[in-house]
Amino acid sequence: MSRPLRVLMLGPVNHPHVEHLALAMHERGCEVIAAGDVEPSLPPSVLPAAGVRVIAAPTSPRRTATGATAHVRWIRRLRRELRPDVVHAHWMCGYAALAAVAGASPLVAMAWGSDVLAANRVRTFASRIAVRRARVAMGDSQALLDRLVQLGAPRDATVLVNWGVDLDAFAPVDGARPRLRERLGLGPGPVVLSPRSLTPVYNPETVLAAFAIVAEAQPDAQLILKHMGAVGDRLDGRVRVIGHVPYEQMAWYYQAADVCLSIPSSDSSPRSVWEAMACGCPLVVSDLPWVHELIEPGRDALVVPVEAAAVAAAILRVLGDPRLAERLSARGRELAERHRDRRAEMDRLEGVYRSLMP
Repeated sequence: MSRPLRVLMLGPVNHPHVEHLALAMHERGCEVIAAGDVEPSLPPSVLPAAGVRVIAAPTSPRRTATGATAHVRWIRRLRRELRPDVVHAHWMCGYAALAAVAGASPLVAMAWGSDVLAANRVRTFASRIAVRRARVAMGDSQALLDRLVQLGAPRDATVLVNWGVDLDAFAPVDGARPRLRERLGLGPGPVVLSPRSLTPVYNPETVLAAFAIVAEAQPDAQLILKHMGAVGDRLDGRVRVIGHVPYEQMAWYYQAADVCLSIPSSDSSPRSVWEAMACGCPLVVSDLPWVHELIEPGRDALVVPVEAAAVAAAILRVLGDPRLAERLSARGRELAERHRDRRAEMDRLEGVYRSLMP
């Protein structure tokens, strides 16, 4: 019997993006080795318990000359020792660029979004190295692939693979919203959910300013700032900040919410948006190029500029118009089913790997 496809996956080994792709390939019978650093703001990696081997990266920071050199030598050693069939490197200006310099081949270099869409000159230079030496330059939206082509990737070497959504776990639960809110310790009033990071690119201050306007009109409204970090819960009046929860419980927040916000200044088809839509949670999203690839403003989601007044107005529209909320809910679920089935996306990823085999 021939051995399984061996994939060396480079990236932060405890980040959900790396974990979910590694687990998906592991479940399909690939031999996956995840190698990289640990993001200190996130919980420990779930990969070892799932049977995926994890190898720690050098401790010296990649952004320094000494650290970058150490990482390149480390990747070269991994290639010699592991002899992977495919090297899949995450974060274009990070592990992907280092893998390219190390001569990793065949290399799948994957952008996440802001690593190339909001990059400075140094990061842009690193991304150019990655896309020009990779066999496949991968992203989760056409807008992101277009940017990779601008950086030097051959158009026919770009592949769109989205993170996808587990449509069984992330699904509408008609009539269960009050019970879910009680389970999550929320009050009975309308729930506004912002499931993005609290870093500046996701505009948390704008979210808070918009909610202040909403709260004047809807005094019983509640805001949940839900992010990936391991920071514990905090409650400040009607604003609740929630850190990490087990991934399988994330659907409860979308299902309990009346409206979901995603208003970053830079982004590319984020998984959280599609998870919310799969759960039938009406969406308010910032007006970025990736949105217009599949989402029709006003029909599938409310698309707004990153301005507190505009965000607040959209939230109040959803809360005040049950028919609009119902339509957005139905359309969001339909779009997720048609375009973001995780099984189909992961099948596509495995197909990319196998197409690189001799």
